[in-house]
Amino acid sequence: MENYLWLLEPIHRNKFKKFKIEENPSIMESVKLSFDGAVMAVLRDRVEAHYKEQKVALIRHGYEKMPEKFKVEDEESFFKCLAYYVNID
Repeated sequence: MENYLWLLEPIHRNKFKKFKIEENPSIMESVKLSFDGAVMAVLRDRVEAHYKEQKVALIRHGYEKMPEKFKVEDEESFFKCLAYYVNID
């Protein structure tokens, strides 16, 4: 469990209407789901690069703006979206 980062707030998989995470085995191996299907945690190495690239730390401190919408269409965009919901020290 030490390789996982817990999300600041769980995201239910229904949020990704067009992208079905349960149909993608590599995603299912990279996340921890709650009993009702909410994404609770993600492997650190799947989101760390996106976290830094998207300047999430600056967004949290108010220096950058959070994107208004997330378009999740594939595995990469899914992990880019999750990067906004983790905290990496």
